[in-house]
Amino acid sequence: MYVSGEIQIVPIGPDVSFTKYIAKVKSILDASDLQHTMHDSGTNFQGDYALVARVVQECMQSVMDNGAPRVLCYLKLGARTDKDYAKEPPAAEKVKNYLDNQQGC
Repeated sequence: MYVSGEIQIVPIGPDVSFTKYIAKVKSILDASDLQHTMHDSGTNFQGDYALVARVVQECMQSVMDNGAPRVLCYLKLGARTDKDYAKEPPAAEKVKNYLDNQQGC
């Protein structure tokens, strides 16, 4: 099953800087086959559900392996049968294209 969604990973512990945790998460996402876009409050992605589950597990484990005693993971998933996510551009790209085309109207 192909899904799209958003993940937000929150390390909990004495280290208040998220940089080292998120840098490792980014490297895991970059090495995966997930189409993804990071932003200030999470990461949007598209990909096969089994791959998403594996990547989420790797990301959470990396945060704990990097010293966080706890990790919270907020995960939103969506799937649909009326469109093929794999062939659709991400929503942000579709909105940008729409806005770009409105400039000439």
